Amino acid sequence: MKLLTKFMALMLVVLAPMAVFAEGDFAGEAMSIGVGARPLGMGGTFAAIANDASTSYWNPAGMANVQGVEVSSVKLTKINDLDTKYSYVNLLYNVSPQVGAFGLGWLRQAIGGIQLSVVDNLGNPVKVDGLAENADNTVYIAYARSIASGFSVGTSIKILMGNYPATATYSGSGPATATEVSYSGFGFDLGLHLKMGDLVKDLNGLSLGVNFQDVVTKQTWQVSGVSTKPTEETVPLNIKPGIAYDLKLGQFDVIAAFDLDTKFEQLIMHVGGELWWNNMVAVRGGIKNYSEITPGLTQATDWSIGASIRWYFIGLDYAYVYNELTPVQYLSIIGKF
Repeated sequence: MKLLTKFMALMLVVLAPMAVFAEGDFAGEAMSIGVGARPLGMGGTFAAIANDASTSYWNPAGMANVQGVEVSSVKLTKINDLDTKYSYVNLLYNVSPQVGAFGLGWLRQAIGGIQLSVVDNLGNPVKVDGLAENADNTVYIAYARSIASGFSVGTSIKILMGNYPATATYSGSGPATATEVSYSGFGFDLGLHLKMGDLVKDLNGLSLGVNFQDVVTKQTWQVSGVSTKPTEETVPLNIKPGIAYDLKLGQFDVIAAFDLDTKFEQLIMHVGGELWWNNMVAVRGGIKNYSEITPGLTQATDWSIGASIRWYFIGLDYAYVYNELTPVQYLSIIGKF
């Protein structure tokens, strides 16, 4: 119980001051969707489950729970008729309890088919030849290690890069021309994970986790061809605590989980669960409850469902995520070695 006390004390010491100083803007929103069809199919409840390669995003401390080498990828398969691209690839290698686990991931989100128009000398709009694309890229370099039985810590360093097509008037007057707004940045997450069953046998199956996303993450924006000073933006801290329980019933595993997000000065609740048979076939579902985004502006509750299949060292995960804008489907391929 001493370890549990230290874990909870550490969470409180770090949570309190960070919650006070968290910023309220929407910087870094491209990183908030999440990765992995399995966690997304459970409404984004994974901070405490944290037991596959996607945990380098949800809670890097969970990488210590993965054995050997695991690779995964996720791809967005449908979002209306938009030319939308979303992909994530990840490699995780848990060397040993003494050395720790290492992870490397790349998340890319883009929208293509953007038609730009500029203004000529006569003030008439003219379409730019070809279609433009915007893109957000995040590279994750993660490490985790078990520091006591059932208790692990981890961190994920993030490298940010992005570009957006735009138009600008450089002289303050005259015709607008096509240009590009881009950003680069750097930041990191800090995760903690605790398996309660390693402390108290009667609590076997219960786990706690917390991920401090964007503890210190900054983006620097600049406009191509413009000599003005670049603009620096701080990504607001998101504190993501979670609790999960894995109930084993013969050939079945019933997992229930609950997470919170504190980003944007609000609480977003995530509730999800899944049912596994023989660690081979699973079904799952979850909801994400939004509160007010800004005073007077609310977003409807998202819900999601999904399924998985595992066969030897290969796995396939599927998720259907519904929100008020459009349903989205994700497909993940997993390999374990």
